[in-house]
Amino acid sequence: MKIFKLPDLGEGLPDAVIREWHIEEGESIAADASLVTVETAKALVEVPAPWSGVVEKRFGEAGDTLQTGEPLVGFAESAVADDTQATPGEEQTDSDGSRQVTENHEQTRDSGTVVGQIEQGTDTLLAEARPLNHRPRTATPAVRALARRLGVELDDLHPAGARFSEAEVLRAAARAQHPAAASTPAQPQSSSKAAEPKGDPARRAMALAMSRSRDQVCPMTLCDEADISDWRKSDSATLKLLRAIAAAAAESPNLNAHFTSDQLQTQSPVNIGLAVDSPKGLFVPVLKDVEAQSDDELLAAIERFKQQAAEGAIPQDDLQGATIHLSNFGSLGGRFATPVVVPPLVCIVGVGRRYKAVLPHKGKARVRRLLPLSITADHRAITGGELARFLVALKTHLTES
Repeated sequence: MKIFKLPDLGEGLPDAVIREWHIEEGESIAADASLVTVETAKALVEVPAPWSGVVEKRFGEAGDTLQTGEPLVGFAESAVADDTQATPGEEQTDSDGSRQVTENHEQTRDSGTVVGQIEQGTDTLLAEARPLNHRPRTATPAVRALARRLGVELDDLHPAGARFSEAEVLRAAARAQHPAAASTPAQPQSSSKAAEPKGDPARRAMALAMSRSRDQVCPMTLCDEADISDWRKSDSATLKLLRAIAAAAAESPNLNAHFTSDQLQTQSPVNIGLAVDSPKGLFVPVLKDVEAQSDDELLAAIERFKQQAAEGAIPQDDLQGATIHLSNFGSLGGRFATPVVVPPLVCIVGVGRRYKAVLPHKGKARVRRLLPLSITADHRAITGGELARFLVALKTHLTES
């Protein structure tokens, strides 16, 4: 049996939920045809078949959660297209269940699937138990930080999938505290349901993102208010905010950036991730190249995102590529907040509920309309002065727009 494993679908999530199979066991499928629809990182993604062949086994049903790197589909060996024959470094399973590995390990082959680089293999489930020194020992920064806090040595562990999960680290810490439980042989798991906290993908994605932020970001928040008394009632507050953020980012480009490998990398153009609240959870679709889009195009995209968020069906591409975040929490309530920066981004703009106040204006007491602003930046990459200048520029463009 030739095994196709669940590929890395992006967004930093270690798993995906099977939503709909498009092929039955025993049926034939062509390469690149839709194999299964999964939900990950709050988006529905169609996974294509990496090669042509007959599906011999599906390793999960609708509603099951699979870890990245776990078996997804098994293809009948004799029915797989010729172009998937073993290349140097691949594993083959003979009819008697034994494995053969080609001698030359200097070359590897990419599967060609559109969802990323996939580790190919034709091993049976028994063949998954290969020696520890041949298995990857990778983990996200959040998982590594969690392991350090709990005193867990990842080098001494063997991940169930392609990467260590937070649940694996927690179980390892629990076993260290209760050696008697650790001496009990672990039972193999057919799926990752027991490996990860239960919950819908949107909330699990939020939990993982917040864990990364807690472990990696040094936040600082500045708050102020913009005088928007000159705005017309027909003006779209969200549209004005988008334009003002893009203009402020042009003046302070370090706020429109990513911080990776301890280096600040400014980004261009300005892609604003817009936080959208929905019954299915928090979604952050991305408005790409805000300055290049017209007002009508931006408003249409915002309405589309709201509808898609309500249905839980925002395309994967629309959830990627943000360079700065905007949270208009004031539409629900509250004036000021401490918005959370999600790495690798370095800045998020929070906007509170508008209100009226009596203020001195041109020498007289006047009722003015004010818009509360709360901006958080990652102090590892951004100085206090840079954040203050960005805030001043944002206020200026909001007041003058």
